[in-house]
Amino acid sequence: MWRPGQGALVDAGFTVLLVGLALLGFRTDFAGTSWVLPAAAGLLLGLVTTHVTTARRLPLVAPLAVVTVLYFLLGGPLAVRRDLVGGVLPSGQTLLDLADTSVHGWKRLVTLLPPVDTGSGLLALPLLVGLLGGCVTYAVARRWSGPYAVLPAPLALLALGIGLGTLEPASLPAQGAVFAVLAIGWMVARAARSRAPLQNGAGQRTRYGIGAGLVGIALVAGYLAGPLLGGSAPTTRLVARSHVVPPIDVAAFPSPLAGFRRYTEPNPAELWDTPLLEVEGLPAGTPLRFATLDSYDGAVWGASERANTGTVVPGAAFQQVGESISTKGPGRRLEVKVSVPQGGYGDVWLPTAGTVAGVKFGGSRAATLSSRLWLNIDTNTALVPDRLEPGDSYTFTAYVPPTQAKMPRSLAIRSSSLTNEVDTSFLDAKLDAFSGDAADPWAQFTAIAKVMSGEGAYTDGGTKNSVERYYLPGHSIGRLSRFVGLAQLAGNDEQYAATLALMGNRIGVPTRVVMGAITPGSGPVRGRDVHAWVEVRDSQGTWLPVLTDNFLPDRNKKPKELQTKVEDRKVGALVPPPAGVNPPSVLQGPDQAQNATNLKKPPKKLFDPANWPWWLRWLVFYVLLPLLVLTALYWLVRGLKAWRRRRHATRGPTASRVAWAWADLMASARSYGHRPPTRATRLEQARSLHGPVDTLPLARRADAHVFGPGEPTDEDAAGYFRATDEVRGDLRSQADLWRRLRSDVDVRPLFARTTR
Repeated sequence: MWRPGQGALVDAGFTVLLVGLALLGFRTDFAGTSWVLPAAAGLLLGLVTTHVTTARRLPLVAPLAVVTVLYFLLGGPLAVRRDLVGGVLPSGQTLLDLADTSVHGWKRLVTLLPPVDTGSGLLALPLLVGLLGGCVTYAVARRWSGPYAVLPAPLALLALGIGLGTLEPASLPAQGAVFAVLAIGWMVARAARSRAPLQNGAGQRTRYGIGAGLVGIALVAGYLAGPLLGGSAPTTRLVARSHVVPPIDVAAFPSPLAGFRRYTEPNPAELWDTPLLEVEGLPAGTPLRFATLDSYDGAVWGASERANTGTVVPGAAFQQVGESISTKGPGRRLEVKVSVPQGGYGDVWLPTAGTVAGVKFGGSRAATLSSRLWLNIDTNTALVPDRLEPGDSYTFTAYVPPTQAKMPRSLAIRSSSLTNEVDTSFLDAKLDAFSGDAADPWAQFTAIAKVMSGEGAYTDGGTKNSVERYYLPGHSIGRLSRFVGLAQLAGNDEQYAATLALMGNRIGVPTRVVMGAITPGSGPVRGRDVHAWVEVRDSQGTWLPVLTDNFLPDRNKKPKELQTKVEDRKVGALVPPPAGVNPPSVLQGPDQAQNATNLKKPPKKLFDPANWPWWLRWLVFYVLLPLLVLTALYWLVRGLKAWRRRRHATRGPTASRVAWAWADLMASARSYGHRPPTRATRLEQARSLHGPVDTLPLARRADAHVFGPGEPTDEDAAGYFRATDEVRGDLRSQADLWRRLRSDVDVRPLFARTTR
């Protein structure tokens, strides 16, 4: 009974091959071959479990229950290795992680930037798919003899693997032609197995030859005609990650440029000489990026979901990432260590440089920050919603090119703009004056930068009683209109970088703002090292930095006194009225206290799970909800059985109704533990039933109705149905509670066939 026969071995072999090819889709999701062990272990365990339970003649729910237990017992050592007891046994946290991954891991997988590293805990998904795939596919093969019943499960797994994958296929030949040939071969083998013996003799070689020829013709036709069919283009490949928007709203986080004066002197924040970051491994003079700001809404420059093409595609840019990122850029590969000292940098924007290839956090909050790291793969802007705090540290790996201090004399530009949605016509007068007779867009851009640095003045707003206090912070259209409306430009990095970016886009040079710091030669990064510069995109799509030395005037060059007095008369001592609602990207710094609004904290919602204690969430989601689902499935199966019996009791020829009633009774007997042979007469089936219930009279009565000289009446059929219900009740009364429950959820009666 335990030793598999030839048919079982054939089914097991095809199960391993087809499910294995379906699992191959995880190759593009995970880094290296880390997914192979849990996927292979799950497939083999699911196969063995199903064979044992089938040999013991247990219902289909039995192997499903066993593989569920195996998932929680072995998921820790095979997939989620954190928090294991003794490095082997799963802890309570391990079980919670496995349960959470089985529900929410699918969404995390398609929102994480592939390939996903092994520390994410998502290796439980290949294990789960392998367990269920091997279990369901082999169970169907051993419980149903039809040749076509075995294909839905492998096909569903193949579709799942492709849907969870990337735009790059795991293996087109393996998951295409090889999978199709194996599927056809399995169907042919099962069809030959179920064919009568006399049909398997003469002409067998001929049939095999014809079958092989047809398969060959189909392959050749598919190879030639496939490229001509719709959907064959690579751009039409559909995967889930292309249509799932990551659950993060970048616009909800304040733009760091709006709070630039926090780092200047003088300022109540007193960050000018405060150590913000301790950086090791980054050459002096290298730009350390806080955030790349590529969207202007008329109020602030902020980060967006903008791709390299300049198109805003929700969910296309910011993606959740792990410790390693499969990317490469120009320059040397550097490993940079960053730590936040006491009283230092504290923001959601993670300082990085170059093309980021990996981030690993340290400190007490490493796990929290690692699980909540987002990266814009086009701008290399990193985001941690939990924001950095003193004591946090991390190491990022990046490809950092040499710093180009000066702008190139010539640069090929593909004309476009990032600010078409905003009216920036207020810049036109200054554009004509600044660009002069420059011929091409890049020449105009460099001319504008030279005028800014040569003729402009620098001011951070001065002290409280200084005449410079009337030069307010901000870079909205209103603030920049006043900035360019003066005879002499006067402002700091915020106004100059914001204006240069708008002017660049106005003349067709794609330009964006970058907020960050220039790494000092020694010592920590302080507030004085924080700057804002711009980046321009050339015709090849590469973004080139234009640092502040190219457009910002000398810090010691103050506004002309006459202009300051004019500005004093315009502005006076009036303070702008407080805004009714703050823009989501405006940072509330000490110098912007007049814009603060007292918003009431929204009341907690009773039915919001986020407001529940942990034990209530665990009870609801991991105890009550599964019980509710199981109860619903229980009554669904029972309801379908009752509906099917009522339907067959009143439809079709009366002889067919009687025949179906007997077949349904035998299916119920099997669910109660009896083993009537499938291919036998009714009398043989009745004699095989053990116990005090005598079904021989019912068998003879059915034969009389079906094979008798006349068609039975409706009353005869209805009476026979009532008799089978009584016998079914007797069978149920003899079974124990566990057997009754198994019978109630047994789906085999739903597929009982009518025989004459």
